[in-house]
Amino acid sequence: MLVKNLLACAMLVLGSVFSHTCAGALAATLDAPTDTCHEIAAAGTPASDGAIRNKAGKFALVIGNATYSGGISPLRNPAHDASAVTDVLRKLNFTVFLALDARGATIRDCVARMQASLLGDDIALIYYSGHGIQIDDRNYLVATDAKAGGALSDAFVYIDEIIDGMKEKSASILVFLDACRNNPFAGEGNQGLSVSTGRGLDRGLAKVNLGTTGARKEARGIFVAYSTSPNATATDGEGDLSPFTAAFVKAVKTPGFSVQRALSEVSRSVGEATDWSQTPWVKSSLTAEILLNGVLTLEEALSVSQNHATTSKRLLATGDVQGAIVEAFRGLPQRIDETTAVQYPPAYQALTAATRSSSIVLPVPKDNIHVVIVNASGSRAVVASVDREYRGTGKGTLEIWDTAAKKVIGTLGDVGTAVPSAKFSADGSRVAAYLGNGITKVSDAITGETIATITLSTDNLGPAHGAFNPPILVFSQDGAVLVNTLHKKGMALVQGWDVASGAKRFEFDLGSRCNELVKIAGWTLDRGFAVLNADGASLSFVCTNNSPKIGKAIVVGRWSLLQNTMIGSGVLPVADEIYPMGFGFSPDGTRMTVQELDNGGSYQIVVLDTQSGQQIGDVTKGLFSSFSPEGDLYSVVHEGGAMIFSARNGELVNEITDYAYTVPAAFRKFGEKFADYALLDNDMSTLTHDVWWRPPGTLTVAEAARSRLTTEQKAEVDAGALAYNEIP
Repeated sequence: MLVKNLLACAMLVLGSVFSHTCAGALAATLDAPTDTCHEIAAAGTPASDGAIRNKAGKFALVIGNATYSGGISPLRNPAHDASAVTDVLRKLNFTVFLALDARGATIRDCVARMQASLLGDDIALIYYSGHGIQIDDRNYLVATDAKAGGALSDAFVYIDEIIDGMKEKSASILVFLDACRNNPFAGEGNQGLSVSTGRGLDRGLAKVNLGTTGARKEARGIFVAYSTSPNATATDGEGDLSPFTAAFVKAVKTPGFSVQRALSEVSRSVGEATDWSQTPWVKSSLTAEILLNGVLTLEEALSVSQNHATTSKRLLATGDVQGAIVEAFRGLPQRIDETTAVQYPPAYQALTAATRSSSIVLPVPKDNIHVVIVNASGSRAVVASVDREYRGTGKGTLEIWDTAAKKVIGTLGDVGTAVPSAKFSADGSRVAAYLGNGITKVSDAITGETIATITLSTDNLGPAHGAFNPPILVFSQDGAVLVNTLHKKGMALVQGWDVASGAKRFEFDLGSRCNELVKIAGWTLDRGFAVLNADGASLSFVCTNNSPKIGKAIVVGRWSLLQNTMIGSGVLPVADEIYPMGFGFSPDGTRMTVQELDNGGSYQIVVLDTQSGQQIGDVTKGLFSSFSPEGDLYSVVHEGGAMIFSARNGELVNEITDYAYTVPAAFRKFGEKFADYALLDNDMSTLTHDVWWRPPGTLTVAEAARSRLTTEQKAEVDAGALAYNEIP
């Protein structure tokens, strides 16, 4: 007669305490058809026909039997238990074979399907929630088609047969049996399962991370956990999950906790919750501690992540973009989502920086001095290769490089300085350079062919405060017009040239206009430049004088080329301790950013209305700034991220804490950096730090980063991901 012991609820939960956070997954699992074996992929793994093979090699058989007949009382919680277990195991990268209210034949089918998926070095986990019995010191799972008092039948599944069938095809087997309800059919004597499940077991030693190649072999053996001591009963608890389940959930999800340590925590929690009337019990022959959720505590993970972030930035500084991406990935968990940037900001910023980097490595002569101007995409570069012997005296060449092919596709001409005045158009398809003696050359950056040669008046070129001052070059937004600002001391002349024909379109005496606007005795223009606005019919300009001997001021304005008159202007006084360093205009020319440096070495950004000179919003601490392509927003980049403001009123719109700015840079073929900066705008405007960058298409940062790696590097990333993984 089958009445030695009927027990309930073999329970395992590896994840979080059952709560509203898993309600969606619970509802979905509870809606699954009963008496069927469902194969459920690990989280993030696409489902496919047949067995689902996950990278971690972790498989689980989860059975929850509640709806009994045949004289056996139904149970309340097994379906909830099994659903919670399935949800958490998926998050721990288990492929789950789930059966709810299963007959004996369905259980055996699920066992066979899981056995067929094992390849010899996998972790096999068995979870059972439902009635169980021991007969002649052998433990059985009770299927829903069992009958109380009847003969032993296929409705009683011998637990050790399941284990034996999986033992040869797995590295380790973890079995969890939670006997949480009194057996109404038990006779006098023992009420719970016997100690027979898993025979001849000893305890093991060192920790093993299941994601480490070959490590699972070190933990070969069997681990069996009962929710209470042998031959004893356990309480059902007051909630949807048993005390054993609630405690196990909290302990096993903790990164750095082995299964063995988790069960120690579970024993303490269950004992306290039940006034020590119930104590979980374990037997094991594992030869190492098995961790289902990584090898690191949070503190350890943060330290490791920071180290990888530092290495990533060092590699990026040598031009090794792919190496930098791999290192950044190694400082992040395998699953990267919107919370990763908050949890591991240095590594995520390093990944962002490397992913969007257009750093290039060029096989340039070793002994020359090099300054590099790179277009926004990094596909083309102008290299000023100047012989050290003639630095600053006029012997060098401006070359146009195809950075992907790593070859010169054209020559702009000889250069008379190691810091040339050169500029790419906004789309990167054209490039202009001043070659000295009034000659400016415009070339097709794609083919390297010359488009136009423009001769400037040398009467308006010369020293500015004793230093050589080449013209500032700026393309119009469509690349059709090249605007140059020529300087002499106290003078500035702006000219616009048609790129296709080389003909002059307009001329504007910037120096005279600025000097007239400033009502400060002795004030004369020190620096200035202008851009052609998006309307093609007006200029926006800025002038400064940084001399501490006279009053400092920033002059801004807009000039109508059609009406030859001032549209608007303003003068902003500048404190003696402030030094305006860089400027940038919005595409429509109505707003301008000013980068300032104070005597204490702190940078700040001011935004001005070019028609009135009025300040927009507050002064913001930051290193650089740029406008969005539409001009309705502007950014301020600082060491910790970037802030986005409305260009209309200066109000803060958003903060980007995961942003890491990079300036496209060029390197020698052996990784030696030969340009500490790359000019993306003219000498007077702010360097372009593209905070508007987003991965191509709908890719996330992580997906875009992986797309830049080789197959071997992707495998390295998968194997070396940060072991810490916080399960919600």
